[in-house]
Amino acid sequence: MKIGFVGLGLMGRPMAGRLIEAGHEVHVFSASADAVDALAARGAAAGDSVADVAGRVEIFCSCRVTPDQSRAVFTGPGGVLSADPVPPLCIDFATVDPMASREIGRALGSAGADYIDAPVSGGPHAAAAGTLTIIAGGEAVAVTRAGPLFEALGKRTFHMGGTGAGVAAKLCNNLITITSHALIAEAMVLGAKAGIDAEALYEVLSQSSAYSRTLERVVPSHFLPRNFEAAASMKTIMKDLQGALDLAAAEGIRSALGETAMTLFAEAAARGHAGDDIASVILPMEEAAGVRVGSAE
Repeated sequence: MKIGFVGLGLMGRPMAGRLIEAGHEVHVFSASADAVDALAARGAAAGDSVADVAGRVEIFCSCRVTPDQSRAVFTGPGGVLSADPVPPLCIDFATVDPMASREIGRALGSAGADYIDAPVSGGPHAAAAGTLTIIAGGEAVAVTRAGPLFEALGKRTFHMGGTGAGVAAKLCNNLITITSHALIAEAMVLGAKAGIDAEALYEVLSQSSAYSRTLERVVPSHFLPRNFEAAASMKTIMKDLQGALDLAAAEGIRSALGETAMTLFAEAAARGHAGDDIASVILPMEEAAGVRVGSAE
């Protein structure tokens, strides 16, 4: 397949690399010359612009971050709709909101192109390993046509329904995982304040009903070793959480836990941690409690 890919950040770059490894003809564009050069060294063809890449391929993929960035790629000046020809299938891997996805899908549909919103779960490591979970929304025939591409990127693809259904499902997932980070941080700080060794507390939680993949991620990889380098940045997860809150508001659903978690993340971001990992939500909690979880220097 001839595949175009833009948005070569923490997720997009390893995803594009997986497509090259799978034998696809991959065309890329990015403002980051380093990302383009690295993929070109592996066999990708560099494009001059979004429209240039889109005009060369059968399937065009984007993996930016915000709804406005997705709109710019697909429907903005110099974007996919400016390509000649417009690619017959477009896929957005970003976690945006269903309203933005449906808007983009309508615009591409009027130009004769199919559109899939396909947010992914698993993080940069799974992107590099080709073990992502892909959560797709769009017409069944389009999702089937994208099958070989999805198989190169992930271990499983879920088709959730029409346009917008993929990102809606992903936002439900993120509402759980993001708020869980804040709750686990509270529990670890509470344990430390009560005089419990943090590693011992983690061992208990990991073997009890509190176990979750989020617990498995954040405590041994971030809290205990004091590692706050971003694998999932505070700024990005706040965008995702706000998307879930906006969807809840649009559907008339109260999200009390999500709203509370947002205040905690906003506090950490205001203290200079917007670019750090989501795990840094624990830092203001530790400061207020006068304790520290983990002992690494």
